[in-house]
Amino acid sequence: MSGIHAPDIEIDLHGMRAHEAETQIKIHLQHCYNSRLHIVKVIHGHGSGVLKQLARDILTKSELVARHYPGSYGDGGDGVTIAELDYGGHKAYNRRSNNSIVPKALPRK
Repeated sequence: MSGIHAPDIEIDLHGMRAHEAETQIKIHLQHCYNSRLHIVKVIHGHGSGVLKQLARDILTKSELVARHYPGSYGDGGDGVTIAELDYGGHKAYNRRSNNSIVPKALPRK
């Protein structure tokens, strides 16, 4: 191994306090952006809603995020927030009506 670690698209905030969750979200977003991932999944749970609101506020303000939305039913529902990273308008996927992601076909030569 060369010591390069590819980040997971998920970050789980369960058990974190707001100030440490804020730091971890920002670090994770930057790692995912640097690794050219297109999707980040923030698992915050339902609870009192503090971590959910904090995560969504950070994602709204981040220049790295094109948009974010609650997870679908099978993906954790409102206890998860999905963020799509912004690479200058380029999107490597298409979105279906049921919110599932499909990779774009490569152009034919």
